Amino acid sequence: MLFTLLIGGSILAGLALSGKKASEKTNSLTFKSVNDRYQKFLQEKIDPLFDSQKRSQQMEVFSGDYNVQEADINRRLGLSVAGTGSAIAGAVFYPPLSLLSAAGLVYIFMPLARRNLRTLIDEKRLKYRLIGTLSVWAGLLAGYYVISSLMAVVVFLGFKLAARTQAQSQAMLMDAFALQQPASVWVQLNGVETEISFDELRIGDIIILTAGQTVPVDGYVAEGTATVDQHILTGESQPAEKSESDPVFANTLLLTGKLYVRVEKTGSETAAVQILKILGNVAAHRTEHEARAEQLADKLAIPVLAASSAALLTVGGTGAVVILNSGFCSTMLISGPLSMLSHLNLASHHGILVKDARSLEKLHSVDTLVFDKTGTLTLEQPEVSAVYCCADLLEEQVLFYAALAEQRQTHPIAKAVSAAAAQRGLNIETPDAVAYEVGFGVTVQHRGQHIQVGSSRFMQQSRIYASADMENTQAHCRQNGSSLVMVAVDGHLIGALELRSQLRPEIQALIEKLHRRGLKLCIMSGDHEQPTRHLAQRLGIDSYFAEVLPEGKADNIRQLQQSGHTVCFVGDGINDAIALQQADVSVSLRGATSVATDCAQIVLMDQSLQKLDQLFDIAEDFNKNLDRTMRLAYIPGSILIAGVFLLHFGMPTALLLYSSGLAASMYSALSPLRKLSGPETDRKDLKQIE
Repeated sequence: MLFTLLIGGSILAGLALSGKKASEKTNSLTFKSVNDRYQKFLQEKIDPLFDSQKRSQQMEVFSGDYNVQEADINRRLGLSVAGTGSAIAGAVFYPPLSLLSAAGLVYIFMPLARRNLRTLIDEKRLKYRLIGTLSVWAGLLAGYYVISSLMAVVVFLGFKLAARTQAQSQAMLMDAFALQQPASVWVQLNGVETEISFDELRIGDIIILTAGQTVPVDGYVAEGTATVDQHILTGESQPAEKSESDPVFANTLLLTGKLYVRVEKTGSETAAVQILKILGNVAAHRTEHEARAEQLADKLAIPVLAASSAALLTVGGTGAVVILNSGFCSTMLISGPLSMLSHLNLASHHGILVKDARSLEKLHSVDTLVFDKTGTLTLEQPEVSAVYCCADLLEEQVLFYAALAEQRQTHPIAKAVSAAAAQRGLNIETPDAVAYEVGFGVTVQHRGQHIQVGSSRFMQQSRIYASADMENTQAHCRQNGSSLVMVAVDGHLIGALELRSQLRPEIQALIEKLHRRGLKLCIMSGDHEQPTRHLAQRLGIDSYFAEVLPEGKADNIRQLQQSGHTVCFVGDGINDAIALQQADVSVSLRGATSVATDCAQIVLMDQSLQKLDQLFDIAEDFNKNLDRTMRLAYIPGSILIAGVFLLHFGMPTALLLYSSGLAASMYSALSPLRKLSGPETDRKDLKQIE
């Protein structure tokens, strides 16, 4: 692999410096061809050395284009390896090759020097990467071609490791929305239903939507009735009933009924894409949290430069070059990301994909954990919690008629009714008539009986009215955050089913574990105040925010941050995207909306919250490991600087101490991987994730 890397880097170096030897067009095409092959080699052969097989498989689910910055680092790493080969050949066989190596190092470090000089001028910040550039160039001036080339390899290897820990590109968000736009839609033209391309759709057109379709536009109902699942956008746990003049929004799901919708907004103007625009602004203006290893290295830049200057005045140029190459800062830039990657791989073996490793550092200081309600604490499918009967009917009879009517429906309410019937062992027959009348409910014919199942509004449209006791029951259910589905036979109400949000089975035990960690827990939801409050009380969660718009969620998190809290947000929908970006740490679940998993720094791959507590353990272990690794980086560098002034250490001694410090730090950084049990455990864990 190293030989291939050397050859690839040598070819790139030759092409980069060939200039006048070939035409610009031919050179560009050849360079692109070689570069593409070289990048492919690194992605297939080198990158897997940094990521475990399991982590790579998990990342494929959320992968985007190969990072442009990392591709540039790959090129410069290859060139520095080629420069090392040239320097060694110059030292052994043909001295002019050393000058070629020096020219190559000046070339590949020039953009880095310009960028860090700009940071120094504009932001008044001295980055250690500038010191790294100066150390390599100073070594070249002193004639240490081989050592300077090796240091260049180390520097770009550190950059490579750091690049491997960065979050995936936010550009994937646009693809998530594009996938939800249909290729064509049905519209009503002069009273005739006609299929047209989605791109041909115009404001004022009337599109026709039936049950099971995703709404592709924002608009108003011109005709029809239906129930619409809006939780992905608004956070409401119960489906919304839509009729004439009611608004509908893109990316929501039509559960039952048929709607004729007058188009008001399409494409980038819809509410869902407006959320994306706000999300992009949050990401662009958010202060980037640098990795702690890089922060420490930057803080040491001025002391190292000052020590080198002092050595120049007292012990000479060699001492100054040795201190610039003391390397304990670059050791941090390598061992810090390596510690991160070790814990990323450790997390992946436990079904946790950490896309942004810096979130592990932040997670250690989190004191407030905020949950989205619908779809995160609760499952999308509700459950039948009670059956209410009229007259002398049995619960099984009411449930039988409800399941009979909902048998061929696929929306969450129908699935909940069918599941309740199956739990009671009811044998549900196939209805005689399959011509459903779908609106806010469903109507079927069976054995001469007219069966209707739906909301109270659906019953009132058929002039079926609830008794005073049933109305009181409905009011009580609303206060408890649940809803009623009415059941009528031949025009008479026979009972109702109470539906409530179904809690994730692991959530109660998880809440207790998180409380034992001393975390403040909060629910944030776009749902109404009563069901949100009821759920908070039911779970013993400290506080809640209800009826919050998507941008309002981010505002509430910002207020918590401004009051001194470090916030982790757990969400699963489009309406959570802005909050996921605003939070210090963001977590989503595999199987949630693609926007949520793209935004989130951490994805729980088993589609449950069970591993959330273990995630905090991994973050704590990472920070302890990083502290130990940083200490191991300090010691040899400090000895070397002291040795330059007291014992006049030279470059060979510097290289020996640097190598020992790097080896110790890397050993510490890789220690978490020893916690993995081996290939059998790996296969078992992967099977659970799949």
